[in-house]
Amino acid sequence: MTKRILKVFLLFIGLFLLLLAINSFRNSRLSIFTSFGFGPGVQDFTKNLIGGYELLRNSAHEVFIAPADGWNSEVAIIPSKVLKVNTYKEFIIAERQGLKRRNPKDSLNGYEIPDEKVKDYWILNTDKNYVLKNLKITDLQKKLESLKIPTDIELIDVYKY
Repeated sequence: MTKRILKVFLLFIGLFLLLLAINSFRNSRLSIFTSFGFGPGVQDFTKNLIGGYELLRNSAHEVFIAPADGWNSEVAIIPSKVLKVNTYKEFIIAERQGLKRRNPKDSLNGYEIPDEKVKDYWILNTDKNYVLKNLKITDLQKKLESLKIPTDIELIDVYKY
């Protein structure tokens, strides 16, 4: 009787380890053991925009817009932290909150947190690879008019877009 219980126990341990091994090799959001998951967090996402660009969320404060196939210093992007976004033809319009170093006196700690005092607007032209950045709301309205983008365009929260 005890040998049979031991065999059943070892069978269940073996199945558990097998499922754990399979789970570690899978690259899926539907994880068998979510607490053992690796990779992006539950709240991280990528959303397609226009012109090959994506809205990417890698962490709570790292929400930015960049090309899906990668980028370098020559490619226009909208850096973190994007709060709201919308598109019109070849343009991506975004509201952005600035970031500041959590501890400016510690040169080894580069972690950034939102700066409630800094909020600006960006317009990225995906066809011509340029970005108008750090615009105030009045400047944004003028640029929208000059680019023939409707001035009443609604910027949508990144979590609802």
